[in-house]
Amino acid sequence: MQRGRDEIALFENYMVKLSKTNSQRKSDEKKKASKKHRGPLADRVDTRGAKETVSEKHSRTGKRLHGVRGRAGKPQDAERVSEESEEYSSATRYIESSLGIKSYKELAPYLAKGVERVMASLLNYNPADIKTTSEFICKLHKDAFGELFPDWAGRYRDRNVTVGKHKPPPSFKVPVLMRQYCEDVESRLSFIGPNPAITDVLLEALAFAEGRLLSIHPFLDLNGRIARMLLFALLYRLNLPPVSLVPEDKDKAEYLKALSEADMFNWHPLIEIWRNRFRQGQ
Repeated sequence: MQRGRDEIALFENYMVKLSKTNSQRKSDEKKKASKKHRGPLADRVDTRGAKETVSEKHSRTGKRLHGVRGRAGKPQDAERVSEESEEYSSATRYIESSLGIKSYKELAPYLAKGVERVMASLLNYNPADIKTTSEFICKLHKDAFGELFPDWAGRYRDRNVTVGKHKPPPSFKVPVLMRQYCEDVESRLSFIGPNPAITDVLLEALAFAEGRLLSIHPFLDLNGRIARMLLFALLYRLNLPPVSLVPEDKDKAEYLKALSEADMFNWHPLIEIWRNRFRQGQ
């Protein structure tokens, strides 16, 4: 990574692009105002396109967000859906929302807009004020998804789940594990100052922040997205440029294997993935 890059100018450029995006969105909303919609959220997003994205200025991919692990099977009913999948290509996964029982394909535009809104708001923080706490993580989740899922967004899951072949810790352990996780992230970051060099210490801290959060799977759903939002916040805090956090199709098997290793507290595969992320971002 080029150390002489002006990161402040980079994030200011993001905000200029964001302003243009918001202006265009308001114009689009006025055009749709005369149409009939269902629910308070429906007049904010055009659901005709299932491949709406979190804007490129945040994800640096320009692509739709993918899930991090596959499902273990089809849900028997909407209330029992909890596995992290986020694959928009499938219209067979349903969940109850404020818009009714919808497939994730139908909810994709709303989820993307929620993530975009929260990631944009993070740029208004003083980087030094961003701290990894349970309250901060829950707020990110609630702010992004609270309108769609008011009953559980921003709250740790209250049931046990299976995510692909991974069995996250039982729900009653989640609050304590998340408190320990936050303390551990902050302890690791305490050895890293702003504008850090890409050292093994930095890479391991980021690998831990990503892998351990996904392994705990603290929320009923949308854990992949909350991990990406938190990682974006940590990169901003460290005055590092955002990197592509969504693996390409050709790299997905390697990423899933790295997450499985992280479930067993082996961070080395994720460390190498983070090393490559920074190399590709140069």
